[in-house]
Amino acid sequence: MFAFAARSFAGLTILAFVVASGCAGAEANNPVEGNDIVVHFDTLEDGDPPDRPPGSSNPFDPVCFWNPDIQAAYRLFAQTPLSADAQGTLPQNPHLDQASATCRAQALKFLARCALPEGAAMTDPETGVMYRGWLGLAAQWRTQPLSSNNQWWVTSCLLDHLNGYGVVVPILLEGARAELQPTAEQSAAFPVAESRTWGNLFAPNFVANVCYFEDMANACNVEQVLGERICDTSPYCSLNLVGSCDSACTYNILSGVLQCGSAGNKHIIRHVKDYDLYGSDCGSLE
Repeated sequence: MFAFAARSFAGLTILAFVVASGCAGAEANNPVEGNDIVVHFDTLEDGDPPDRPPGSSNPFDPVCFWNPDIQAAYRLFAQTPLSADAQGTLPQNPHLDQASATCRAQALKFLARCALPEGAAMTDPETGVMYRGWLGLAAQWRTQPLSSNNQWWVTSCLLDHLNGYGVVVPILLEGARAELQPTAEQSAAFPVAESRTWGNLFAPNFVANVCYFEDMANACNVEQVLGERICDTSPYCSLNLVGSCDSACTYNILSGVLQCGSAGNKHIIRHVKDYDLYGSDCGSLE
């Protein structure tokens, strides 16, 4: 039953924003190499996503994210400053050379979007392509190795951008960081709190954790919605579904923060615009 729920919830997150929002899985449970499944993306543009931070948009191919060479490349980058020179050129990373050109571009695009602040950029030394920052969750990474604290934030952000169908869709992120504080206008435009994500892909035994919000569960026939999604039958998606966020995360009175598992307060809420994105099995906000 747990395996079914985990696969199902991954399907939900893959389809959540006009058929898709995200899909991920524990590395040990990912049996497919990065180039075995081809997903055609609507766009690979390098421009800023719509709205303002912490607004963002999909897609990041989960097959690419779980490619062992991409995971190894991220971990190698974390050991040194992200900028090899004053122009923001990335250090050489042989793991990237093992991935397809499309996957390489995806991996660097969303790494820059999550880690670097707006106005900053990083350049692929092999292709010369520049990838611009946006959310700024690890700005210090430009000049020093990725801190253990920011490893969690970057991981959650990458997970929130996964999208198995390659559909470009707006999302809104929120978390206990100054960079993840939406304006009142943004919150009003994205009233549906879908899920929280947390994990640390830079640490051993990485697991991608996710919980869902009760409002979504109450509005949707959750088992039916989740069971119909692509990840329920595909081998490359798997999430560690920990159930409702109300039970998976607890408020620590002493520290004054909401803690989710070993991540503490280092987790990110993903908001969507409405339940229509989940199809006919979900009710409306009215």
